[in-house]
Amino acid sequence: MFKEIFEKVFMSEEISQTVKEVSNIVKDTEIQVKGGFGELRLDFILSKLDKDYIIIKDIIIPGSNKTTQIDSIAISVYGIFVIECKNFSGYIYGNDKDKVWTQIVGKAKNTFYNPVRQNYAHIKAIENIIGDEYNIYSIIVFSDKATLKNVTINGNNVIVINESEILSTISKYKDMTINREEIKIIRDKIFDCMKAINQNTGEHVRNLKNITEEDKCPRCQKGNLTKRKGQYGEFWGCSEFPKCKYTRK
Repeated sequence: MFKEIFEKVFMSEEISQTVKEVSNIVKDTEIQVKGGFGELRLDFILSKLDKDYIIIKDIIIPGSNKTTQIDSIAISVYGIFVIECKNFSGYIYGNDKDKVWTQIVGKAKNTFYNPVRQNYAHIKAIENIIGDEYNIYSIIVFSDKATLKNVTINGNNVIVINESEILSTISKYKDMTINREEIKIIRDKIFDCMKAINQNTGEHVRNLKNITEEDKCPRCQKGNLTKRKGQYGEFWGCSEFPKCKYTRK
């Protein structure tokens, strides 16, 4: 009798665990699909720029101590635009001097690494490849689902906007500062560096496994891992919460 009861309890727990695992897989898939649509939206928006703009996306190049990944770069006679996308929702607070910014979604309050600092590192990595004599603009783009509640930027050539403002922001720069031959040289230098890195993609994968304030969530690959305080102490959680509930101690 006790054996039968034990088997029933064990099987029910096993089935419950299986259902939970399947549910998590479904949720992860939904999040990844949504993230993919976000990237497609950005690609579609940038494709509307004049044909004189050269768009490079998913750039992996050497950083200060490791490889760094840049969402998109737009190269034109009007300058170079380095774009960092944050597919966040909720209210966003921060300034260019803070180490971390704050995201509030409902009652949840999360912090994430300052995207201005993050993109500054990206720009420095690019300058190590092409030189520092060009006008480079840092553009931080948040989803239209995010409200830039209190974001203060004092730095030059740094713009924080919503997704719907990308085209108008880039298009407002009209002074020609780079000639067409230089554009090709810049493009080729970046491509050559990317090719060299692609021959050793394992290095970038290893770098991504190190938990830092800049790391992307390993589950949804869109949010950043941000440090939070819970009932039992500090932990790392995804900035896409509540859509993604990934956590790590």
